Amino acid sequence: MKRKLILAALIFLCFILQTTLFKMSSFLIVSPNLLLIISCAIGFMQGKKEGIMAGFFAGIITDLTYGRLFGRYALIYLLIGWFCGRYANIYFDEDLKVPLALISGSDLVFNLYVYLTGFLFRGRLDIGFYLKNIMLPEMIWTFLVGIVLYRILYVINHDLVEKEKEGRQSLWIRE
Repeated sequence: MKRKLILAALIFLCFILQTTLFKMSSFLIVSPNLLLIISCAIGFMQGKKEGIMAGFFAGIITDLTYGRLFGRYALIYLLIGWFCGRYANIYFDEDLKVPLALISGSDLVFNLYVYLTGFLFRGRLDIGFYLKNIMLPEMIWTFLVGIVLYRILYVINHDLVEKEKEGRQSLWIRE
C-alpha cells in the first residue's frame, strides 16, 4: 500500500513539474516528458503490472487535463509501462544504458502516436517538420532529464524494496 501511495505522489509531482516548471523554463519549444520517464522507470524496475499501473494513472491525469479524446494518453502510457516492464528481468542496479534506451525509444513511439492520432488524421501530413521541431528535441530533452530522474527513482525504489524486505522478515506482519 505504501508503494502505491508513493507511486501516486510521484506521478502527481512529475505531472505538476511537467506542466508548470518545465513548460515555463523550456528553452526550446518542447519540454521533457516526465510522466513517460516515470512510467518507463517503474515498469523497468518493478515489472509489467507496476508499469501498467504507473502508465495508466499517468495517462489518466494527462487525459483529465489535456485530452480531447478521453483515454488516448492513458492507452499509450499504459502500453509504454507494459513494454518497459517486459524488460524487468534484465534489470541491473547500476546500469543506465537499458533504461535510458527504453525511455528514448518510448518517447519516440509516444510522439509518433501523438502525431498519428492528433495531426495525421486532421490532414497535417508534414511529418518531417514535426520530427525535426518536436519529436527529436523532446526525445533529447527527455533523455537528459531521464538521466537524473531515473537515478532519483532508482534510490526511492531501492529504499522501498529494502523496507518491504525488512517488513516481510518480521514475525508480526502477515500478508
